[in-house]
Amino acid sequence: MALGMSERGSLHSGLGEWVVQRLTAVYMLLFIVMALIRFSISPVSSQADWLLLSSGLLFQITLLLFIFSLLAHAWLGLKSVFLDYVHPWRLRFLLLTVVAVLLLAAGAWALLVIII
Repeated sequence: MALGMSERGSLHSGLGEWVVQRLTAVYMLLFIVMALIRFSISPVSSQADWLLLSSGLLFQITLLLFIFSLLAHAWLGLKSVFLDYVHPWRLRFLLLTVVAVLLLAAGAWALLVIII
């Protein structure tokens, strides 16, 4: 058996990423549908309405889950594209590093904005 290979083989390692990609897509779809329904029933028309909506703990948790689902979905998708289509390993490493730093920065910024 090759070094670093599990008994399940390398094909099985992509299954976890595929499942995460699908679960994040489903969560984001449900969040968007629920937000559209909520905003169509009761539109937000002032800053006071936005502050009231965003001060709820349930809203903050679901929004953070949405943002981190979006970041995980983006990371897995871009990683797959780069691994498939960018063949020079140094360029691939550079692109993956830049994407990782940008996504981590976006996640940290979102966390600060929502919590504070």
